[in-house]
This record gives sequence, C-alpha cells and structure tokens, in this order.
Amino acid sequence: MQSNLSSDVIVEILMRLPVKSICRFKCVCKLWCLLISDPTFIKRHLNLAIIDKDIEHQRQKLILRSSSTPSLYHVECAAMTSNDVMAVKLHFPLISSFDKVKFIGSFNLKRIPNFYIDINRSLDDRVSRPLVYGFGYDHSFDDYNVVKFMYESIVYVYSLKTDTWRRAQRFSYRRFNSDSGVHLNGAVHWVFARGKDFSLVSMPRLIVAFDFAEGKFRELPRPYDDAENVTAVGVLGGCLCWLGEQQDFWVMKEYAVKESWTKVVIGVPFLNLRPSFLKNDEALLVINEGLIVYNPKEDTHREIVIHGINGRGNLEIETYVESLVSLNV
Repeated sequence: MQSNLSSDVIVEILMRLPVKSICRFKCVCKLWCLLISDPTFIKRHLNLAIIDKDIEHQRQKLILRSSSTPSLYHVECAAMTSNDVMAVKLHFPLISSFDKVKFIGSFNLKRIPNFYIDINRSLDDRVSRPLVYGFGYDHSFDDYNVVKFMYESIVYVYSLKTDTWRRAQRFSYRRFNSDSGVHLNGAVHWVFARGKDFSLVSMPRLIVAFDFAEGKFRELPRPYDDAENVTAVGVLGGCLCWLGEQQDFWVMKEYAVKESWTKVVIGVPFLNLRPSFLKNDEALLVINEGLIVYNPKEDTHREIVIHGINGRGNLEIETYVESLVSLNV
C-alpha cells in the first residue's frame, strides 16, 4: 500500500483513534499490522490518553455489574449525553464463579499468582475480617501493584514487574469493610480507624493511603473531624472525594491540602454514593441503586435509565479507558 503521508504522520493519526478502529486497520496491510502490534506503539497509544483529557474521555467506558444477574456489561461514556443508554453484555473468563467476582480497579494487569501464608498470629490478627485488596500503578518504577490485607495487621504487596509478593509495614489501623479503595497519585486510599480501645462504630474515620513508591501507609487530612458516618472515599475528575450518607460530599481540589476541601451539595438524598467520571462540567454519580448525571455549576441533575440489564438490583460500576494492551503480554 502506497501513501503520500510519511510514517510519522500515519503513527500520529493512528494514535488518536479508538481501539476498535485501530484493530480493524490491522487488516489494511502487513506494515500497519506490524506497527499497531508493536509494544512501543501500544504504550504510546495508552500514554496519550493519560496526558490528553479529550482522548481520555473519548476512550472512557463504564463496566457494570448488577446484583440481580451474573453478568458484566459495558456502556459508552459518550452515550451519557442521553437519558436512555444501552448496556452491552460482556464475555469474561470468571463467569463460573461470578459470586466471587469483585471490582478492585482498572489497570493493564494480567492474572496474578495466588498467595497464601500460614504464620503464628497474635489474637488481634486472628479476628475474622473480610479480605481487602488495593490496586494501582507506581509511576516511579513503571510497575503495577496489588495490596492484600491478609489479617487484621498483616499486609502484602504484589509487584507485576518482579512477579513477587513482599510484606509491607505493619498495619496499625482498623478497617470497616472489604472496600477496595481508590487509586490516585500513585497510592490507594481507604477510610480506616486508628486504635483498638474503642468500639469500631464510634471510632473517627481517617483517610489512609498506601504509597506504592514509598511502600508505606500515610494519613491525609480530612475536611472535618466528626466523621462517624463516612465509610468510603472516591475519585472525581482527578480529585479525592470524602463520601458520607447525606445530601453532600467533599472534594479535595488540591491533593493532600486540607484547605482545598470543597463541599458539594446535591439535591438527591442517598444512603450510598460513588462518583464516577467528570466531563463537560458534569459528574456521573452512582446513587443508591441507580445513576444520575449531576451538573455542579447549575446545581441540576438528571437520571440515567440503563437498558439491556436483566432484572433490577444494586449497581457496581468501574470506569476504565480502553487500550491496545493485551492481557497475554
């Protein structure tokens, strides 16, 4: 195939196209097939979505799980301009054990090896707690990591680059549930409590982050001290969120700066809330058992009706950016 365009220009054009289109273009000629399959091109295509917000929004999708059906679905984020969207059923390898499937994040990660450890544990460590995982990317080492809470105070970290598990510093906090936390700025964030002398329910909530580069836990400032109703954090538009059970939540506009916390009030009462993505001054929020698109500038919201999912139930949603990265690599 002959072209008047230089190879550099062709690469720049292809890098800006959606994954589905690029995969089709593998059939154009052998040269394009080799180019698109090249690891360097795949990484450049992925990195462009990281540095260019317009490209990121173009490739952004939602993966959904409903408690009423043993299936996963995906929805185009671009379709959220309409109040009625169609979900497409996904085929995935864990359908036979769907009741054990849980979203813990969205990154380019292969299957990781099982990890089991049998050690002499203290009485506190023998307390039955649900397993907790964290998932994230360490930019300083270009490495993907999984954090696994084995017992009450024992934490291990998996490195994709070395394909090994290592023990992290001793965990000195109390956890409320099996929430997998949220990844932001090279760290995974949870809501935990400190100390073991009081009832877990009455303990004040803390924002605790595990920093992958430093390999240790640290605390972040909260918007206020009386936070017994807060059990989770989220991420909205690249900012950390402090989530409660009322009609408002807090957004940290500047990471780790207490004074940057900003209160966001929405006109919808909720028992549970999770922010998803932000585009064109609108935020997609998972509230109770449904979805709404909220405009903070105009203080308006609209409900999203999702078609194509059998039955009704609680929605679990994760945002991801499509890429050419293969799980087999």
